Amino acid sequence: MFTKIVNSKRGKFTALLLASVMLFSSFTAPAGNTVVLKAGTMVGLELINEVTSDMKAGQTVDFRVTNDVKADGVVVIPAGSVAKGQIISASKNQLLGIQGDVTVQVKSVNAIDGTKVALSSSSFTSEGNNKIVTAIVLTVLCFFGFLLKGGDGVILPGTTFDATVAYNTDIAL
Repeated sequence: MFTKIVNSKRGKFTALLLASVMLFSSFTAPAGNTVVLKAGTMVGLELINEVTSDMKAGQTVDFRVTNDVKADGVVVIPAGSVAKGQIISASKNQLLGIQGDVTVQVKSVNAIDGTKVALSSSSFTSEGNNKIVTAIVLTVLCFFGFLLKGGDGVILPGTTFDATVAYNTDIAL
């Protein structure tokens, strides 16, 4: 009975179709090599440009990766890569000696394959000099002390930050 089915037109077509499916399914492309960049991996960073309290919350800030970051012995984020951060809050210095402040947080960096690697870090805040007492004393003595402004919050270029990889990330090699 089997030979009768195979010898029919429909049977030959079905056999050819099955043979083709089996042939092509055995030649699937091998999966590319990947490594896992584990959550908690340290990423050393330094600030590229000055950040001041005159900037606006939400602005992007650039950092430079200070050391190669490896996963399974393979460099997945080379030193010199640019990481992105964001100004979380910023307030300008004000009259009556009130200081300005700025807070920055690291957000992400791209791996060698272009994968965006989420980073977590504690935020870094800089506050300017508080001159409220001096402004009050000057206001009492000469009335114009209220015009005295507090200092700007400034984070200088080259300031170092440590961030960690937020969650396990697959990186293609």
